[in-house]
Amino acid sequence: MNLMRLSFRNLCFHSLTTLFNVLVLALGIATIVTLLHVSKQLEHRFDSDLKGIDLVVGAKGSPIQLILSSVFHLDIPNGNILLQEADALAHNPLVQSAIPMALGDSYHGFRIVGTTPDYPKHYNAALAQGGYWTQAMQATLGSEVVHKSGLKLGDSFTGSHGLTEGGEEHSQFPYKVVGILAPTGTVVDRLVFTDVASVWNVHEHHHEDADEPRNPNEIPETHPGQREITSLLITYKSPYAAVTLPRQINASTSMQAASPAMEMARLRHIIGIGGETIEFFGFALMAIAAIGFFVTLWGAVSDRSYEIALMRSLGATRGMIFGLVLTEGLTLGLMGIILGLGLGHGFAYLAQRAIESSEHMTLQAIGFQYPEFFAALIALVISGIVALLPALMAYRVNVATVLSKGS
Repeated sequence: MNLMRLSFRNLCFHSLTTLFNVLVLALGIATIVTLLHVSKQLEHRFDSDLKGIDLVVGAKGSPIQLILSSVFHLDIPNGNILLQEADALAHNPLVQSAIPMALGDSYHGFRIVGTTPDYPKHYNAALAQGGYWTQAMQATLGSEVVHKSGLKLGDSFTGSHGLTEGGEEHSQFPYKVVGILAPTGTVVDRLVFTDVASVWNVHEHHHEDADEPRNPNEIPETHPGQREITSLLITYKSPYAAVTLPRQINASTSMQAASPAMEMARLRHIIGIGGETIEFFGFALMAIAAIGFFVTLWGAVSDRSYEIALMRSLGATRGMIFGLVLTEGLTLGLMGIILGLGLGHGFAYLAQRAIESSEHMTLQAIGFQYPEFFAALIALVISGIVALLPALMAYRVNVATVLSKGS
């Protein structure tokens, strides 16, 4: 007797109930798999963007906002800091390198960053075409900017005021594309790089010509004689700097020092709470599916007691009957697992594309993960466990009693 074929036919006989139970289990597994993939992708991307940055210094305010705006370019900066004060910090003996950044404009949602070539070089970015900017109003583009905008070497473009799309265009201050960077898989890919003087030049003239009040979400503009930048990305010269430098900056300057490692640990904790809630929801769906399996199999055994008795009278052993019901439970679980893994990878792909589209952030696809195997194994074990009691009920069917009562 082919137990798999027979159990599959029995499940098809109750197709709607079978489909519902399989779908509930599949959604539970898909939820866990989607959360696993998206969190792994974001973690990998964040780790790549944080590489080699020990400290971020900017205007006082939220330290997490400072990290998100200056490292990942996902938020609005707290404000600006004086260039004179930033230069003094850059020459501190505890600092190995300090990369300046001046923000304020964007191009089609991609941020224009006034900085030095040390910024893309920090991420080992290679030039695909052209070179780095050598004077104001020249720009070197990340690979994602080129891919989405279609700009080529020698083209000109204008930025818009603010760090999101829809700001006022600086049409009188065009940038010329002098270089294109090869893909790096880091934040560099979605940035437009130029000289800090370009940002000063554009914003000084914008301020002179603007009579309307400023948007509170926009970065304050620079003024002649009082140069400002947005932040510094610092690398320590020695471990001793990690102990003393942040405290010195926060206590004795008008600037704020934020440790990416500490702030990302806090952010991961915050995100982790939400992730644990979603994961709990996934396991709750798996538990509901397990209850559904039990009810389905128990009802099937009760309805088929006469059929089971006939099978026994025709030579089927108790062990075969027990195995038949157990196989039905495992078949339900296996169908839910296969569908759940497929849905999970599909949902993860859609989530990846949504993040890439909204944040211009390319995420690296990941293959099958070991936690997926454990989730599938747990689902299969649960399916077998909930099938044990109905299988034991079928095992103990009294053939004589059931046949004497008739169908």
